[in-house]
Amino acid sequence: MRKLIKQVRDGVAQSLYASDIDRLIKLNAISRPNYAYILLRAADLASRLGIPAISALEFGVAGGNGLIAMQAHAETIGKLTGVEIKVYGFDTGGGLPPPQGYRDLPYIWQEAHFKMDEAALRQRLGKAELVLGLVEDTVANFATTHNPPPVGAISFDLDYYSSSVAAFGIFNMPHEKRLPRIYNYFDDILSSNLGAVGNAVGVPLAIEEHRTAHPHHGLDPLVHLEFEYAPVRRWHRQIYVMSDFSHPRHDEYIVKADRQLKLQG
Repeated sequence: MRKLIKQVRDGVAQSLYASDIDRLIKLNAISRPNYAYILLRAADLASRLGIPAISALEFGVAGGNGLIAMQAHAETIGKLTGVEIKVYGFDTGGGLPPPQGYRDLPYIWQEAHFKMDEAALRQRLGKAELVLGLVEDTVANFATTHNPPPVGAISFDLDYYSSSVAAFGIFNMPHEKRLPRIYNYFDDILSSNLGAVGNAVGVPLAIEEHRTAHPHHGLDPLVHLEFEYAPVRRWHRQIYVMSDFSHPRHDEYIVKADRQLKLQG
């Protein structure tokens, strides 16, 4: 009976998905709503800017469940918005590299954690592409080796400070390879009890240092989510937007609604 109820519930969710995805995200009623949110917002921005295709990236693929979910959301959201979404997954393929000091939190992360079964994953990937290697190398060559459409959504789940710093190089690709605002999900921005992660280590430090080194980049949480999408979910505090104030299309007007307020009565 439980299996039947789950099948019915999942079937209803799928039918609603095509008509009211934002409502399902608010209800936390679909798989990985955090991924659905950043892809939907990026595709909507691209549509308003007249951009026909974007890229969505996952840094830290591990077993591959997240990348498969991202690809599924990309296909549906692409059909809803008319914006093609190309998905790329970045990983070493062999698990975490050795930690590079205390900022990488070696007391909770170690070399070879989160290994990938590449052959098994490739059988289920569909159109998503794997970008394998050390992140400092794959990010540096990504624009030239893959010629991706503009990046609009990114999930960061690299665990380490050092790997996150290297991955942030994606924000420095040429303007034509990025939307003026990129929607990001940071898996490691919130701590566990054992992790006890503050702002001087890990991903929080990587974000703060990027802000300081790139004053034309805003990299900030979208604090409205926990109010607009109440009740508060953990992922609401893990969504950040990277606004490139120097991007030639940053200031382009995108609101289509009537912005006049007429006198009532």
